[in-house]
Amino acid sequence: MTEIIDALREEHHNLEKLLAVLERELELFDHNQRPDYEILQSIIQYFEDYPQSCHHPKEEMIFEKLRARDPRGAAAYGDIDAEHAIEAKRLRKFGDAVNAVLSDQELLRETFHLAVQDFIKNQRDHLKKEEALLFPAAAKALTAEDWAEIDARMANRKDPLFEGASDEKFRSLEQNILRWEQEAEDARTAAR
Repeated sequence: MTEIIDALREEHHNLEKLLAVLERELELFDHNQRPDYEILQSIIQYFEDYPQSCHHPKEEMIFEKLRARDPRGAAAYGDIDAEHAIEAKRLRKFGDAVNAVLSDQELLRETFHLAVQDFIKNQRDHLKKEEALLFPAAAKALTAEDWAEIDARMANRKDPLFEGASDEKFRSLEQNILRWEQEAEDARTAAR
């Protein structure tokens, strides 16, 4: 049981790393510098690929079991399917803004900023809500058999960015994350 929730929390931690990368790129944009649009596209592609097709289905299986075992706990959370659908729409809006810039379409700077910022903020809110409501309720209500069934149904697909060798399409994103993590560590060490 806790292994599944621990794995989902680790995936949330990894998603947070990507949101931090987006913040850095948005900060460049906001200071009239050119963000790395290849990185932005890689993040969009990653969110379309792994969370949509693997991470969210795991959470949705847990939610279905929770709804059967503890309808009140599930109701306190809300509707995970609807939230995931809304997050997919926000991702498309963010992707559309990046594509508009790259294809030299007329787009207000504020429109681009808001699309990226909205995606970042709402992703963080969604992750926090799952960790505060869904995971504890599921840990309390689900049985060992429920967890075994979820585990058996979960895809064994590896995360294309954070588990082992990343796909070629995510290589530059991975390198930037590693570089920025090292820079942050160096800054912390220098501050001591």
